[in-house]
Amino acid sequence: MAKKITGQDSIKKRYSGAKIQSGMMDLDQLWSIFHESIIPTLIHNTETMRNIFYNDAMEKLTGYGHGEVQDIETWVENIFSDQGLQFGVLDNILKSSQRQLAIKGEEFIISRKDGCKRNVEFTIYNISHKKQPTSYQLLQGMDVTNHRTVQREFLQVNQELEARVKKRTIELEESQTRLQMALEGAKEGLWVIDFVEGNMNFSPHSAKMLGYDLDDLGTTSTKWDQITHPDDWQKVKKALMDHFSGATEYYEQQYRARTKNGQWKWILGHGRVTKRNDKGEPVQAIGTHVDITNLKKTEIQLRKSEQKFKLLVEDAPFGMLILDEKQQIEYFNPKFHQLFGYCSEELPDLKSWLLKAYPDKKYRNKVTLVWKKIFQKNHDLDEGVEQHQFTVRCKDDKEKIIKFNHVYLKNNKCLVSYEDVTAHTLAEKAVKEHENELEIKNKELKEMNNALRVLLQRIEKDKSELEEKILLNIKDLVMPYFDSLENTRLSSHQKSYIDILKSNLAEIVSPFSRKLSASHLYLTPKEIQVANLVKENKETKEMSELLNISISAVQFHRHNIRKKLGLIDKKINLHSFLQSLN
Repeated sequence: MAKKITGQDSIKKRYSGAKIQSGMMDLDQLWSIFHESIIPTLIHNTETMRNIFYNDAMEKLTGYGHGEVQDIETWVENIFSDQGLQFGVLDNILKSSQRQLAIKGEEFIISRKDGCKRNVEFTIYNISHKKQPTSYQLLQGMDVTNHRTVQREFLQVNQELEARVKKRTIELEESQTRLQMALEGAKEGLWVIDFVEGNMNFSPHSAKMLGYDLDDLGTTSTKWDQITHPDDWQKVKKALMDHFSGATEYYEQQYRARTKNGQWKWILGHGRVTKRNDKGEPVQAIGTHVDITNLKKTEIQLRKSEQKFKLLVEDAPFGMLILDEKQQIEYFNPKFHQLFGYCSEELPDLKSWLLKAYPDKKYRNKVTLVWKKIFQKNHDLDEGVEQHQFTVRCKDDKEKIIKFNHVYLKNNKCLVSYEDVTAHTLAEKAVKEHENELEIKNKELKEMNNALRVLLQRIEKDKSELEEKILLNIKDLVMPYFDSLENTRLSSHQKSYIDILKSNLAEIVSPFSRKLSASHLYLTPKEIQVANLVKENKETKEMSELLNISISAVQFHRHNIRKKLGLIDKKINLHSFLQSLN
């Protein structure tokens, strides 16, 4: 492990002093997107410097597991051996977390745990949640070592092969001596076909690169044809026949050949007819055998990586297109076609896309202004990735609300992603409208409650006034007549009825009557009569005579009254209880 960085300007101190607003978000949900990704990825907390998540691809790239590099400083110190470079990288990560620097596709040479050097392009994304910055960063790396190596090897091999074939063809045509010198000095295998004699001779290296002795190959093409892979032989044969017949300028083919120990090696065969007879038939042909097994493996690995990347892009749930530096559209994925309905022939450049997607001139000018600002910023590292949202007209004239982002690639190219947020946006709008409606209804209900409160107060006031009027009318218009009747000659029975009438009229307007009727609406009319007489302290027999019912009936009603008033099994006098209601 590299020595730790110390001093006043240590990156760890600078991190601890940085104030980064963090939002609440579900990191597990975020990590589920990346943990199985083939792209090396880690997520770290910019406040604590701790590495929160670290996928298998990152461990494979660096050789270090999460337990060995639990914080970003340790991770940097392990993969960068130069202390100055460590400081610079950590400083850039800090600036990136503070939105002072954007790191996209920056290439560095790292040292794996096993000491192997790798070319890696790093990209850092500051994670936001609901458009609010968080204290988390996503760091991704892409191993481009093989890509760089293959580029150099392909270029070198092609240049060397072309130069060698041309040079040796000329030399073979000029003299047999020059040919012999070339055969002896060449590092790759050489072969010569004599069509007149029916012979094919090989150089020692042709046999050596496959593990054979020169005698094993013989002096004809039979043995070489036999060790050529059956799946490749037909294309090799066709390429040879096409050249021998004059249909092609030279012979070239890649194929597999079996070594003496039974393994397969990739061979690049390259040759040319050097002599023809008067009829144009080949007389002599010379060519080379080159072992390209390692190069082929690298090519296959690169092709697989490209295929995986292509699958990721083509199966992406959002539309994607790539613009070159002249704003020409180089590529867009199937989802882009699915979203908008256009094919590549209809959209050669950004201008044609803007014309079709935004037919309204005024609205198009607004979108065009955004694109101008994007291109003006170009690779300004101080600017983060921005999101923009516009309404897009599709080929079928339907409109969709689209959110798009852009990221700059190498060679001044721009990758743009398009996400259909129509349903989400309309749903948000509907929710807001519903909330507004509820707010209006709440206000209406409050107003209705206020109105009902005023109305109830008015009813209560009218009720009180009505009770007062009834009381006054009874006292002024009814009670005097009872007084007059009492002064007349009445039987005792008649006087009892008059007393009852006077008592009942008094009870109608008394608090007892109102409480009894309001609190115990479940009492029957007869029970209310009995309750009034009990309150007046009348005897059971007297109540029987006054109400013209049997004594047992009076007792039955008294029992029901106690039951309904909750006085059963309680030592409470019914007369006293009814008196207390006053």
